[in-house]
Amino acid sequence: KTHQRLATEDPSQWLDVLKWDGAEPDFDVLELTKKYTSEPGYRSFTLREIPTDYYAEDYIFRGPVVGPINRKDLVDSNNCFALEKAFPDLDRQPFGFAVDPENPFRVLFFERWKATHTGDFSLEGTPITAPATGKQSISPIMPFSITFNPEGKIIYESLTTAVDRFEGTTMGKVAVFGLLETAGVPLDNNVGNPILVFQQKLNRFFNGKAQIYSRAEDVPAWWKSKAVGAELNDI
Repeated sequence: KTHQRLATEDPSQWLDVLKWDGAEPDFDVLELTKKYTSEPGYRSFTLREIPTDYYAEDYIFRGPVVGPINRKDLVDSNNCFALEKAFPDLDRQPFGFAVDPENPFRVLFFERWKATHTGDFSLEGTPITAPATGKQSISPIMPFSITFNPEGKIIYESLTTAVDRFEGTTMGKVAVFGLLETAGVPLDNNVGNPILVFQQKLNRFFNGKAQIYSRAEDVPAWWKSKAVGAELNDI
């Protein structure tokens, strides 16, 4: 079922649409989140291997410089990175699950990514390559959140930057950016960087294989922000 409700009149609270008008879930959000984050495809970040019935049709992922991106585009981009070849032992290691006290459909937790760069890396559709280094990649701890709809499907996932950027071996970078740092492919991941924003928009315009955000027409109506990729917040 697709939910396209209007956000509250205060634009600063537009994500309150995912509180579902004060409803209470009739399922255990913590147990469902733990089950989901235990899936082999989740732990290895091989997204195509996660059963699709976890997700709502109007799903969105958003990170500091990635998104808004729908599930299809996210999986397609994930396939382009083929991280399971370059980092075959990748483990996302989620822990510290807690329900948001202001939204019973939202679960907050942390992740620490650990992997070893034992395979060659190449990004499909680009000249970016990196031979195996054998280096271990340990990311700083990063906060993550998952929000469910009333049917128990994931409608929104988000992550943000490191709790402590001096932790780990990735120069403070998290998730894919941390893995690439280990592989010797340091990519800028600073919000608001005009060069990064331009590169992302150019990639979107030419419809590159690995996309950072979905086209506006492919983003569900409940998502109100027009900021894409590394652009600064607009609301």
